[in-house]
Amino acid sequence: MNIKYLFPVLFLGLGVLSSCNSESDIHADLEESRYNVEDSQSDPVQHERHILFTKYKTYLITNPQTVDYKFNFQKKNNLLIKAPEQTPALLQRGIQRLHEMFLDVYPEEFKQKHLPFSIIIADDIQFLGMEDRTPSYHAYAANRFLAIGSVRPTMGTESDSLKRAIKGEIHSRYWIDYLGNETKVFTVPEAFLNVSKDYYKKEISELSQSPLGDVSGQLPWQIDFHKLGFISYNHQTTFFDPDPDWGGWWIEAPDEDTDKRQWIAFIFSTPKKERTEIISSNELLQKKYDLLRAAFLACDNFDIDQLP
Repeated sequence: MNIKYLFPVLFLGLGVLSSCNSESDIHADLEESRYNVEDSQSDPVQHERHILFTKYKTYLITNPQTVDYKFNFQKKNNLLIKAPEQTPALLQRGIQRLHEMFLDVYPEEFKQKHLPFSIIIADDIQFLGMEDRTPSYHAYAANRFLAIGSVRPTMGTESDSLKRAIKGEIHSRYWIDYLGNETKVFTVPEAFLNVSKDYYKKEISELSQSPLGDVSGQLPWQIDFHKLGFISYNHQTTFFDPDPDWGGWWIEAPDEDTDKRQWIAFIFSTPKKERTEIISSNELLQKKYDLLRAAFLACDNFDIDQLP
C-alpha cells in the first residue's frame, strides 16, 4: 500500500472511533431532531409531552416506531409494539390511564430521579415469535423506556381483575426490569427469597408434606399458596392437559423471578385494606412483606406501606 494513502485512512479511522465514543452526543442529536416537546395549550397530548419532558426529562411517545424501542447502543429488544389508534380522544384516555396507574403513584422528587428516558403508550406489546398472543405483555421495561399497553378503544371496560393485572405488571416491570436490572437502584434481598426457597418450582404433588398438605383434586385458584409465602401459583407453567388417560392439571409453585414479580404486582394493584388483611393472615407473608418494604425504603425512602 502506498504510504501517502495510509495516514489519511488512519486519521479517518481515528475520527470515526472518536465520534463513536461520544454516545451521549449521538443520543442528543437524534433525540433533539426526533421528539417534539414544544408546548401547545390547544393540544392536550402535546401539552402532556411538554410537561413530562420539562419536569422529568422523559419523552412521551404515543405513536411508537421501531426505532423507539427495538435498538439502542447496548442491546436489541425482541419486541413488536403496536401503536394505539391516533385519535386525540383515545390518546388522552391513554394519558389519563398512565397517570392513574403509574405516574400519580410516585412523589415528584422520586419521578425527577427515576423516570426512564421515554414512556411509550401502546395498544399491545408482543414478543417476537409469539405474535399469536395478544397481548404478550401488559407492560414492558428496558434500559431506556417503559411501555404501557392496552391503550385501545375498549380501554375502561376491562374487568376489575384485568385492571389490577395491568397495573400490577406496569409496576413489577418498572421496579424489577428498570430500577432493578438497568439502573441498579433497587434490589430484592436474598432473605426474601429464602423464605420460600424450599418450594420454588415444585409441582403440587411434591408439596404434600408442606403447609399446603394434600390438595389433590383442587383447581389451581382454589389452593391457598399464601401458606407457602406466595401470592399465587405460577400462571406461566401451570396448565391443563386434556388427555383422558394421562392428562389433568399440572400445577406449579412460582420460581424466584415469578415470586418477586407477583409480590410487587400485588402490592401496587391491591387496595391497602385488602392487602393488609391478606398479609397479616400469614406469618410467611408478613415476613416477606417486611423484607420488601425495607428494600423499597432503601430506594429514596419510597414507602409501600403508604400506597392506598
